[in-house]
Amino acid sequence: MAITADQAKQIKKQLLEQIKKLPKDQQECLKEQIEEASPEELEEFIKQQNQNQKCIFCEIVSGKIPSTKVYEDSDILVLMEIMPASKGHILILPKQHYQFIQEIPEKLLNKIFYFVKTISPILVKESDAKSLSIYIPQGQLAGQRIQHFVINMIPRYENDNLVFDWEHKKADEKELEKLSEKIRKASFSEIVKGIKEEQEKIEKEKKEQHESEAQKLYKQVRKRRP
Repeated sequence: MAITADQAKQIKKQLLEQIKKLPKDQQECLKEQIEEASPEELEEFIKQQNQNQKCIFCEIVSGKIPSTKVYEDSDILVLMEIMPASKGHILILPKQHYQFIQEIPEKLLNKIFYFVKTISPILVKESDAKSLSIYIPQGQLAGQRIQHFVINMIPRYENDNLVFDWEHKKADEKELEKLSEKIRKASFSEIVKGIKEEQEKIEKEKKEQHESEAQKLYKQVRKRRP
């Protein structure tokens, strides 16, 4: 998603502040480039900066940083959180680098959530916990400190003093209806498309299965012929 003019203005302000530590001649050169940069150029600069920053989770996946693993296969990695919110806090992440849930391929996402579903009761039982919180931060404001998709599974205990709550104030009904309408309109075509593709996939798999069974039957019949 392209950055807006307001975002570009704020980024320029931050960059101009950062270059004040540099020698005078370098400051002048960079200042001119920053001030004249378009939003597209600033966006490309940010992408390059993010690529240059090492992802801790990618370093763990590659084995460069040690970790305590719960499970690992070719697609996903499950770790014990080294700074846990509670006893038994685990992290589930794809090995491939993705920041947001919408970037993850459907097949891989299904596998990740199948693991979440399967391990949930096991984690509660083996940690002697009372219940479980599942936390998925998406973006910096949501608490995503590392730009790599991760699911936090946090066992809950009596008096653990963990707070996942907000002030419960009744929302304005008109505002709720207005926003829900916007979400419905924006998501309808994508949801319908996704359902259609899923149905086509199921039908294709059924057809392939029937064809496979028919071929097996044909081979069996041929073997029985004298």
